Amino acid sequence: MKKITLLMMLFLSHFVLLAQQHNFNLMPVPRNIVQADAKFRLTGKFTVQVNGIKDDTILYRAVNRAYQALNRKTGLAFGQKYITPADTLTNAQLQVAEQFSAQPAIGTDESYQLKVGENTVALNAKNTIGILRGLQTLIQLVSADEKGYYLPVVAINDAPRFKWRGLMIDAARHFISFEEIKHNLDAMAAVKLNVLHWHLTDDEGFRVESKVYPLLHEKGSNGEYYTQQQIREIVAYARDRGIIVVPEFDMPGHSQSWFAGYPELASLPGPYHPGPRSQWQQEHPDPNAPRATSIADIIANMIAPTFDPINEKVYTFLDKFIAEMTKLFPAGYMHIGADENNGMAWKKNPAIVAWMKDHQIANTDELQRYYVERVYAILKKHDRQLIGWEEIFNEKLPKDAIVHKWIPESNGMIRSYGKIADFTTHGNQVLLSVGFYTDVFLPAYIHYQNPVFQGLNDVQVLGGEAAQWTELADNENIDGRIWPRAAAIAERLWSPESVNDADDMYRRIFALNQQLDEQGLPHLANYNRGLRRLSNGAPIDHIKVLTDVLTPVKGYKKLMGNMMKSPQNSFQTTPLTAVSDIIPVDSETKRKFRALVKLYLEKHDKDSEAAIRAYLFSWKQNDALLAPQFTGNKRLSEIQDHSRNLAAAAAIGLELLDKNDQGVTDVTWVQQKTTQLDSYAKPHYETEIAVIPEIAELLIGHLVAEPESYPAF
Repeated sequence: MKKITLLMMLFLSHFVLLAQQHNFNLMPVPRNIVQADAKFRLTGKFTVQVNGIKDDTILYRAVNRAYQALNRKTGLAFGQKYITPADTLTNAQLQVAEQFSAQPAIGTDESYQLKVGENTVALNAKNTIGILRGLQTLIQLVSADEKGYYLPVVAINDAPRFKWRGLMIDAARHFISFEEIKHNLDAMAAVKLNVLHWHLTDDEGFRVESKVYPLLHEKGSNGEYYTQQQIREIVAYARDRGIIVVPEFDMPGHSQSWFAGYPELASLPGPYHPGPRSQWQQEHPDPNAPRATSIADIIANMIAPTFDPINEKVYTFLDKFIAEMTKLFPAGYMHIGADENNGMAWKKNPAIVAWMKDHQIANTDELQRYYVERVYAILKKHDRQLIGWEEIFNEKLPKDAIVHKWIPESNGMIRSYGKIADFTTHGNQVLLSVGFYTDVFLPAYIHYQNPVFQGLNDVQVLGGEAAQWTELADNENIDGRIWPRAAAIAERLWSPESVNDADDMYRRIFALNQQLDEQGLPHLANYNRGLRRLSNGAPIDHIKVLTDVLTPVKGYKKLMGNMMKSPQNSFQTTPLTAVSDIIPVDSETKRKFRALVKLYLEKHDKDSEAAIRAYLFSWKQNDALLAPQFTGNKRLSEIQDHSRNLAAAAAIGLELLDKNDQGVTDVTWVQQKTTQLDSYAKPHYETEIAVIPEIAELLIGHLVAEPESYPAF
């Protein structure tokens, strides 16, 4: 074991050297940064002076949060207790200056200038929001050496690439707690995201308290919803961090939970209750429906709960409901969803079919357009700008409606409603979530290198959003599903397009992982908690050696398997406690191992070889150490094949390194072992071994470019 420890120490020191090739752990990378070879030393005498608008409470709260974050990180016990407008420390080491106060809003100037000298630090911005962004950069700049904590001497001029940089959290499929939303707002602020898109209603749940229509939350939520007071607190919490909150109330489809309390709004008779679409379909079977032979068939032909677009009571209802919601959500936007409505519920209603004929509406696409126009008018009345998924787009869509594109072109499964240029040429602003769906288990580099954003600017599009749907995420694992990968998306939306080194992104994203852990995001703690649950009280050290190199299968394979379960065992009631629910989507160990393999193949140096051997030896011996824990443990035994295969793959890697040291070349052996490694790469129970490609690359003698994409199904 001492030999293993020594080799791992060699690896860690080597990885530090790799990191030192880059100077900072900033995420996202600023627009412009100049470094000098000097340091500003942090001491217990560190003080702050704010030169700003005296009643700018957002500014002073933010400065104090940042000050205490630095205090906690360094442990220097700064002497200044609380920074207030009454302070007169003209010689304070950190001088913060704004020209005017501002609330978070799309289009607000978010630029800032941060200058760190050897003796003083200056943060300047035109307004409050710029200061908030600069404070996050200041926190990330803090470094340590043998003498203590310091800030590198730098000059930073920064501003975002896109105005709208969002995170969509679906709280309908699985309810996400008030506390978890706050955790995510803190994480969003750390990487300069500025919009929380809160998906609050869907078939599975209605998550907002309504005092005008109380049956919405009483019958549509299974008791899990946000009170109006909680919503006000979240909106205020977000505002303090420079973030606006945009609610989504999904309609006309994805609306079963609305009808649990108000079935008269629906196109077809009930009864209704919150739950998955597939569950409603099973409870209301259509004997004349064609047999589905593919997912595309299901999408096209499933009858799903849908608002009745010809019922005037629907629009009266929505008028009063939207009026109530605007008092809770002051930002000038409201998302109406309007996605995935195939019109089947309308076609099954004779009154709707007759109305369409009388009004010369040729098809359900045109009827959807009519519905959106009516809702648009209601939102306009209440001074709200309509946002909808791309299904809202048509040649008559008002030009101030925002089109939210999510469907990849030529995906072969779902019809795309247009290209970005189609929307912008028509005069509509555009948001993009194409390539940013974090719920499909794609590694961060896929999102980071999203080709949709190549060559775009904020004149063509407002920006984009990471999207976390929660069929396979709940209150316990959602943080690990969003973070740290959402930071790669945040960088794509903030930093210049020329910032595109995926290897360096991974170096910084895992440094950010530790920052998010320090500030209270429970993603790492929940991972370890999940492993302890799997271990039945046994130590998790050997489990973690294995799970640290496992990742969930990519795409919608896991989701589709869960969605096809019976109503008694739907994705809402299935506990998310399997290994595939616990492990991170991106393996940090894989990224470190890949960096070592790359270095070894380029230089064949002894240090990288020693570090690789340490990993391989650890994986080889781990199977025997973990074997006793598989006995009688059903959930853990699901990855027993991976444990054996990882050990066998590691043995191949070690044998290869021995052959290299001996100067032995055996082409037949390499071919045989490569085939063997291919078999080890196969998934088991919706998980796969992330490091198999790198071990295979040791055999073939060169690094292979990672896939630019993965199939969705």
